[in-house]
Amino acid sequence: MSTTNGRKTPRIALKTPAHARKLIRRVLAEIFSENAHVESAGKVANLLTCWAKLYELEAVTDIEKRLATLEAERQQKQTGRGGKF
Repeated sequence: MSTTNGRKTPRIALKTPAHARKLIRRVLAEIFSENAHVESAGKVANLLTCWAKLYELEAVTDIEKRLATLEAERQQKQTGRGGKF
């Protein structure tokens, strides 16, 4: 925890899209628990847009990893057969 103006605040680690999505969920939960969602509608919309983009980023990253694995396997098979299909 770090101290800001004498108050302890949790440290935020945003090393991955999952960390950012977790923070967005916490902020949204706080907004809705305080029934401030009408006043914060613009913030909520912005946070949800960010959440969706982060989700897409994770999905694309996963697809790229799987594609790289498939390409490596294909390359190994081609090399094993002298490059013929």
